[in-house]
Amino acid sequence: MLSDAKIRKLKPTDNCTPARPDKYSDQQGLQLLVRSSGTKTWISAYRFNGQQKNMTLGTYPLISLSEARQANIDIKVLLAKGTDPKDKKRQDKLANIHSQKFNDYALDWLAERKRNVKSRTYQQDYNRMHKDVLSHFEGIALKDVSFEDCRLMADEIEKRVNKNGEPPREVTRRTIDLVANILKRAKRERIIEQNPIDDLKELYPKAKSQHMKHVDISELPTLLQAIEGYHGHDQTRLGMKFLAYSFCRTIELRMMKWSHIDFANRLWRVDIDNLKIARKHVVPLSDQMLAVLEEMKAITGQYEYVFYHTGMHQPYSEEFINNALDILGYAGKQTGHGFRHIASTNLNELGYMGDAIEKQMAHDKKSSIRAVYNHAQHLEERRKIMQVWADFLDLLRDTGEVVDFQTARLQIEQSLKSKQPNLLQNADKQDLIKALLDQGITADELQGYINKR
Repeated sequence: MLSDAKIRKLKPTDNCTPARPDKYSDQQGLQLLVRSSGTKTWISAYRFNGQQKNMTLGTYPLISLSEARQANIDIKVLLAKGTDPKDKKRQDKLANIHSQKFNDYALDWLAERKRNVKSRTYQQDYNRMHKDVLSHFEGIALKDVSFEDCRLMADEIEKRVNKNGEPPREVTRRTIDLVANILKRAKRERIIEQNPIDDLKELYPKAKSQHMKHVDISELPTLLQAIEGYHGHDQTRLGMKFLAYSFCRTIELRMMKWSHIDFANRLWRVDIDNLKIARKHVVPLSDQMLAVLEEMKAITGQYEYVFYHTGMHQPYSEEFINNALDILGYAGKQTGHGFRHIASTNLNELGYMGDAIEKQMAHDKKSSIRAVYNHAQHLEERRKIMQVWADFLDLLRDTGEVVDFQTARLQIEQSLKSKQPNLLQNADKQDLIKALLDQGITADELQGYINKR
């Protein structure tokens, strides 16, 4: 028989191999296997219907000698009743699975997801889970989740309409995806036979895009004055100003890093990796944009991201600009993305080169040598465009009225000539070469392209 003192002293012998561990018997078929790794495992050996079988009970010392003996006795009781202990173990496991609550399984899925996705993605899933999912499935067993349960959850989300009576459709669809992924895992693990949420998203089609809502040019001066007088967080006020001056995409603003800012050359090298189509382009920085960045330095200069929520310890959410515009009274009239449309329309009205405007809007998603060449080719024209646009917005804000386009352009350009901007003189070629090299173009490829021209 074994004792705790004897077990503690046991070590793999010279004859111990991974395939043939050392075996020590206790009583009534209870055995302790000592493996070559040093692990000690309890085994109950028994016969059922004339067949020799073994059941693993656990490892020592997690399972003590007394606990292993009691487990072995329980096995003998089952055998006396004509029950195979392994069948009983499978039945108990199945019963536990069938009684498992959806919420318990969902939280286990969420914990696993935390190890496999970016922290920002996990936080989004965590928020959706605790806001819209767990409360709805409280007390429902995983195996009993029905299509109707999932539809009721989606309908509850749809009730949260905005001021225009529109439901948060994208939230609804993403929450359906979240629950669908949980149930997919349960199906893979053979806990459920069918995924009851299949096809639910078809009942909640994507809403028509409203991202380009924007005010008319006649309302722009008042909007710019409202932004200047915004009494919320400084980061939000500065974010709205920068977005208006730069007419960049909101996600580009949110994901802007200090490492992307080239202050010496007055450039913002946009590098967004978390889009479906990676966008890499260059934005010349006007005096006004640089002034915003200087103010932001005092707030977030020690962090990785420029517009960083210091309370939540993450970049601002995708709605932080739109929420601020709603507070200013522009709900349904103006979105952050709408500044792009305002800039595109009115820069053309001001008479600037359409190709350069398109490059500045970063509408060209191609990565060819030709696209990169064109992108850098208009850099100096785009520097001028960005400064004129920022000055034009300031003119509208300060005068409170819309100035005649051509008068405005003439006035602004005359003002620019009187300035001595801190720019690299005659930097067209250098900027072109750097832009090409930044895109991974080799010297041989560049020479080959030049030879073709």
